[in-house]
Amino acid sequence: MPPPNRVPAPEWRFLTSHARALVQIAQDPTLRLRDLAQHLDITERSAFKIVNDLEKAGYLEKKRSGRRNSYEIRTDLPLMDTVPQQPSIGDVLALLVPVEHLNSAQI
Repeated sequence: MPPPNRVPAPEWRFLTSHARALVQIAQDPTLRLRDLAQHLDITERSAFKIVNDLEKAGYLEKKRSGRRNSYEIRTDLPLMDTVPQQPSIGDVLALLVPVEHLNSAQI
């Protein structure tokens, strides 16, 4: 039985894995795929696919630094969604990520 002030975790997530990956990368642009997978509770292969999807869609730019990658988020791009107002990625991330983290991750 969960503690009285804790809500049991649902089987579904409010944010998609892609959105949650963007939040994690906004907080740490040098995050390794292994660490991203651990944060999202998915496999490394799934984390790789998500990052690839985000790159192909133009939301992420990967920069190589030695053996590590760092990522820049294109916060000016609109969401690929059916929302009438079409907020940008930056608008959504601003609600989920502290400003000091977001500014270091954006283009």
